[in-house]
Amino acid sequence: MHYETVEPNHFLTLRKTPFPHVLIEQKLLAMAGGGQQGMDFRRKALTAAGWPHDGLTPFAKYPDKAAAAFNRIARALAGDPDCEQLLAALAAGDA
Repeated sequence: MHYETVEPNHFLTLRKTPFPHVLIEQKLLAMAGGGQQGMDFRRKALTAAGWPHDGLTPFAKYPDKAAAAFNRIARALAGDPDCEQLLAALAAGDA
């Protein structure tokens, strides 16, 4: 699936349709089966993509870093990888 480019201002505004980072998060959760496994995988993917903060730090506090991390994940998702392939691509810098 192709995702719209995540812009830093997406974390600071509202709109009726979901922002691309929300769709990416939903995809990450679904890839790992949802629930706690999905949340753990989401955290691992964001960390591998360069998001250096814990789950308590809002993306809006560092919108440039958040946008960069989500855009890396979106590029890595383009090939429809499984969980391990996605993490490997992010760790290798292929995205």
